[in-house]
Amino acid sequence: MAIHSIAMQQALSQLQMMRDQVHGATTSKTPAIPLTPPHAPDNTFNQTLKSVLDSVNNQQKVARDLEDAYARGEDVPITDVAIAMQKASVAFDATVQVRNKILDAYHEISTMSV
Repeated sequence: MAIHSIAMQQALSQLQMMRDQVHGATTSKTPAIPLTPPHAPDNTFNQTLKSVLDSVNNQQKVARDLEDAYARGEDVPITDVAIAMQKASVAFDATVQVRNKILDAYHEISTMSV
């Protein structure tokens, strides 16, 4: 069980570093949606995972909405659209990487001899 929580902590800290890089590199007017939820002591793994996935989904929705607004001819700078799309892409890629790390940890634990 300790290996699983260590892998999860490493994955979450990688997400936080990526989030900080994305937030530090942009100064756009698009709303920023955190990649990681606030951690309360009573949060379970499922609640944390759902919260992170919801946040990635929201980031993708913001990018889609900006893209649609630009396509309709609204006053939306193309740079804001591109930045929002990149944020959504980075968030999704990071989520896939975390999923892969979790699966690797699960497979490693399941093949351990007790």
